[in-house]
Formats: sequence, C-alpha cells, structure tokens
Amino acid sequence: MIPLYVKNGVAYVWNAEDWLTLRTKTRMSGALIGTVPSFPRQNDFQGLPLALTSEESALLVEIGICELHIAKNLNDSPGEEEKRNIETSEQKILEEQNEAFKKKKTEQLSQKIDIIVAGKKQKLLQKGLSDVHLDKETLLQEEINKFPSLTVSQALVHLPTQHSRELVTETVSIDCLQPSVMDREGSIRYNIFKDLWLKGHYITSGSKFGCDYLLYPGDPVRFHATYMVRCVYDTLAPFRPTNLVAFGRLSVAVNKLAILAFCNSFGKIEYQTLQWHDNIN
Repeated sequence: MIPLYVKNGVAYVWNAEDWLTLRTKTRMSGALIGTVPSFPRQNDFQGLPLALTSEESALLVEIGICELHIAKNLNDSPGEEEKRNIETSEQKILEEQNEAFKKKKTEQLSQKIDIIVAGKKQKLLQKGLSDVHLDKETLLQEEINKFPSLTVSQALVHLPTQHSRELVTETVSIDCLQPSVMDREGSIRYNIFKDLWLKGHYITSGSKFGCDYLLYPGDPVRFHATYMVRCVYDTLAPFRPTNLVAFGRLSVAVNKLAILAFCNSFGKIEYQTLQWHDNIN
C-alpha cells in the first residue's frame, strides 16, 4: 500500500512514484505544495510533497490503495551519527558540484583557447617579445588552476523528497483527518465526492471558484473544468436567492455549469444543475 503521512490533519505523499501512481491509476490530483529543486524561487510550478484533501485520503483508504501513517520520530533531534552522515552527504554534494562546475568551465575555455592565445601573443608583441612560444595545453591548465572552489553558500541546495532516517510510523484511521469526514457535513461532502469519483470524474478543490469541487473530463493538466459543484448540507433550510444568482452568474462567467449536490431523504446522492438563460419566455 502507498503510505500517506499525516501532519496536522493533512495527508501528504512524499514519493514521486507514489504520486504518479495516484495521478494515473486513481485520478487523485491533490495539490503539489513543494518547491521544484531545479527551478526554485518561483511558484508557477510546484513539486512534492502532494497534499491530499480529506475526501481524497479517506477514499484511497477505503478502496485499499493507501494507509494513513503518523511518523512518531519525524521531529526528533538528530543523533551524533546522523549528524555526521548529514555532513558527509553535504560534503559529497559540494564536491560533485565543484567537479561539474570545473568541467563546464573547462569546456568553455577549450572553445575559446585560440582567442586567449592570440590575445596573449598580441600583448607580448606590444612588449617587444616576438619569439615566445605559447603552449595551448599549458595555458589551458593555468587558466583551469585559477578556478575558485565553490563554497557552501554558493552551492545549489539539494531538497530531498524522502527522509534519510528510518521513520517510526503508526497506522491511524481517517478520524485524524481535518476537515473531518466523520461529522455530518463532512460525511455528506465525502459521499458526494465518492459518488462523483465513481462516475469517472477528475476532481479538484473548487475554493478558487466559490464552490466545493471542480469536475474535469480528463486530467486537469490537459483539460478545463466543466462543472462547479456546491454541496448542500440541509435540503430543508431556506436560502437567499441572491446567493443562488451569484453562483449561477459566476458559473456562466467562467464557462462552467453550476451543480448543487445533496443527499435525499433515502440517503442517495442527487444533483441539480443551474442552467442560466438571458431571456425567459
């Protein structure tokens, strides 16, 4: 089973292969919230970990794909041996980057060595020295020896996606998820999510559009959402017409269909689509 590590009520996926499996095999999108190591200092493209919603996590546990774990020793201070291993690893990374830096600079110098030799000969001629022989290989090595070594502050930072220490984990139930899927509203929301997932939809959070879920006909990377779903928790409670108008008008503005999802008196999930018309005859 794929382990989901729970922290503060949210389940996270830290392994890239697990993320790919969940994305391609179970249609679970979640939200990437980490930094891409090769492309830092931006927030257009995110990396691991993957944060799953409570509904996604609970459904993955129910269908037997994942297990929820709490890492007991996640926040423990490292011991002396672990500190030494970390220092050794950081030193190895620094040495590897130094080698890569020197290799790249050497390639650049090799392409320009003829220009460098011609420049030095020109300077020597200006000083009246015309019979001096300049060896390319010797000159290239002299330039290479001038390369400074990278310091820790100049090196790229390696961001691991898995903990180097062996985690002591405890399997937990879906009760620990927040927002809860066990209370009345959480249970209705989860049943609606599950029903939509069983119908074959890709589902993401709809918070950006003022609803609970966005439904996609395919992977959200390739398709736009076609439906906005808002969960109704009490079918007998009155509502303000302006809220219904606002929801319908917003769906039209973003080229989507507005759907109200609710649980009827028999426990079955039903849906009501709001179709907006400019003129009513």
